[in-house]
Amino acid sequence: MKVKRFLSIALAALMLIGLVPEGALAGRAEAAESFTVTPDCSEGVELEYGDLTLRMNEAYGLLTAAEDKTLTVTARFAEGWTYSESWSSFFPGHADDVTVTTGSDGSVTFTLNVHRGDVFTRDELYCVGIYASAAELPKLEITAAVPFTQIDKEEWVDASFTLTLGTKQYASGNYEGTGSIKGRGNTSWGQPKKPYSIKLASKASLLDIPKTKKYAIVPGYSDGSLVRNWMTYKASLLLSGIDYVPKCEFAEVYLNGVYNGIYILVERVDIESNKIDIEEATADELTGGYLIEKDIDGKIDFSADQWFNCPYWANQSRDYFVLKTPEPEDEAVKEQMLSYLTAYMQSVHNAVTDSSSEAWTQYVDTPSWIDFIILQEVAKNIDGNLKTSCYLVKKAQDDRLYFTAPWDFDLAWGSTSVTWNNADYTHNDYYDCPDAQSAAGFMTINSSCPWFDKLYDDHASFRDALKQRYEELRESFVPELMRLLRKGAAYISAAVPRDEQRWGVRVNSATQYLENWIHGRLEWLDSEWLEQEEIDLDYAMNAEGGRLHFETSGQYPFRGTVKDGRAAAVSGNAGADSTQSTVTLTLQMEAGQTLSFDYKVSSESGYDTFTFSVNGASKVTKSGEVDWTRYTYTAETSGSFTFTWRFGKDYSAASGSDCVWVDEVAWSGSPAGLPGDANGDGHVDSSDALLILRYSMGLPGDIVIENADVNGDGSVDSTDAVLVLRNAMFGQ
Repeated sequence: MKVKRFLSIALAALMLIGLVPEGALAGRAEAAESFTVTPDCSEGVELEYGDLTLRMNEAYGLLTAAEDKTLTVTARFAEGWTYSESWSSFFPGHADDVTVTTGSDGSVTFTLNVHRGDVFTRDELYCVGIYASAAELPKLEITAAVPFTQIDKEEWVDASFTLTLGTKQYASGNYEGTGSIKGRGNTSWGQPKKPYSIKLASKASLLDIPKTKKYAIVPGYSDGSLVRNWMTYKASLLLSGIDYVPKCEFAEVYLNGVYNGIYILVERVDIESNKIDIEEATADELTGGYLIEKDIDGKIDFSADQWFNCPYWANQSRDYFVLKTPEPEDEAVKEQMLSYLTAYMQSVHNAVTDSSSEAWTQYVDTPSWIDFIILQEVAKNIDGNLKTSCYLVKKAQDDRLYFTAPWDFDLAWGSTSVTWNNADYTHNDYYDCPDAQSAAGFMTINSSCPWFDKLYDDHASFRDALKQRYEELRESFVPELMRLLRKGAAYISAAVPRDEQRWGVRVNSATQYLENWIHGRLEWLDSEWLEQEEIDLDYAMNAEGGRLHFETSGQYPFRGTVKDGRAAAVSGNAGADSTQSTVTLTLQMEAGQTLSFDYKVSSESGYDTFTFSVNGASKVTKSGEVDWTRYTYTAETSGSFTFTWRFGKDYSAASGSDCVWVDEVAWSGSPAGLPGDANGDGHVDSSDALLILRYSMGLPGDIVIENADVNGDGSVDSTDAVLVLRNAMFGQ
């Protein structure tokens, strides 16, 4: 594993020539930072553990253990809850050092033996979680006055509701009541497993959701994992910039006595004291509060909805707004409100696009806009780029527009059901609209979403604030999101076979795809929004101790990155259609010598392809999802060999992380280097002395051992470091 750390050259020099006491060398180990692992758990799990603090050195986003230590966690499970081996996470990157034992009482004990020099990622530390499966989910039985095949989206139908709690207990308890039901949704209404709106006869709390009459049951038929909406709503509660997030819980639904699968029961977005609490506009105060939804032609009922024009047309279908609340009975008042909102939105548009003298800050509530953008970008939500299902609030006595109520994420998170993008030759810049499935590309910061695009591209203060906020959320919202994915998958797992039998979807494999996609998405966003410590390409590609020199050029060069806890090279053309990213190496080899390397591919299968070639002849051709694989080439004759690693993209579409990674390149014929040249760069200087010193202290480093033993005594220690430094400084 290759990890570089840097100490002060000046301090090392002072220590080595005796101006700092020799004992200070041992004290440098104390410079490691302490990281405390706080394991997560679900309902039904009680954890017992002692000291889970590790001293770690950090560089390139990787954490290297500065000590040997054993971490132990014991989980005990309440009645009705079962340990979920599939979805619990206990240092999966160090599986060889993890033991899991089950006690006679059903408890499960997890032990990790940490060795000095072991490498971890922050996400690996954050996402330790022990989760349980519930024997029974809540059961919601809906009995309608007509067959469900006769229920549509227009007419409410009388119905009765019975909610019975499962393994998880809620303070609100069981429920029986009456009300009405009708269909809901746009694309989702045309699917076999349909969503419905519920209106109770009187307000009630179901599954501890705050009291309301208005609920929905959402199936997520397009979401094979069944957790996309649930984990998004739960994690979004950490987004302080957004003042309201819908509350939701899982339930198994029966329609007129027939099992219909796993749904989420969720409160419908509305102006209420425990939802969006604003003072509604009136005929006498048109500048009051409004709840507005961004929508498009084809999803609006122009005869029934309170629609008004959007000041831009940036999607394939024409853009509109819909006034959700208030709903005045007086037609004249409604027209006044819609006229006011049309003019108001035009003012917002003009200010944001710099088309008026008014500042964009007069109309933009920056915290809610930024949190909304980050959420939609992390999810890469094809609808969330101000296309549809985007809720906004105009408050009384306030010109600013607020984003609120994140909604509808079943087609987000790289959903394999999405086979389109928002590109349109007529109404936006077709070439900046990314594919929804690949991990690369801005979903909201492009021409199909002109407000966000303009603010990000042309206003540095907004862009800088967004990046700073992402850095904050990377330490809170993102880890919680990953924990919730596994927690939700574990919770519903006992019920999953029933849903799979009903609908034929392989839920576990879809959830694993979702988790892998999120990791790829975060890598891409990190590269765009976080300051990246530059990783030398040679260092990234070489095996430990290697000194090969690689060449990359062009618009999309390979670059050093961190992937799966290792420094590696990654192709640079993710999301760029009709391009190639290439890196080469030329060697003089003898017959029988070998060149070996690891590679990993995540791309559109059959189209976007990784190729490794030798002197122009292809040796490896891969696409799709290929985990780390070792390949070895053996020279049949002596001569000059040019090795080329290339990732080529076709003219459209993408999938996965849309790239290839290459690592651990090793040449069996690598010649011995210069004595003292510990880093293999062809020079002997103070950096070599520093590297040898670190190695002698047991700290990690990419060192050429055969060059570091300067005095030839068979060991690498501080004596070798002193000899190298004196030679570098005084020519001795």
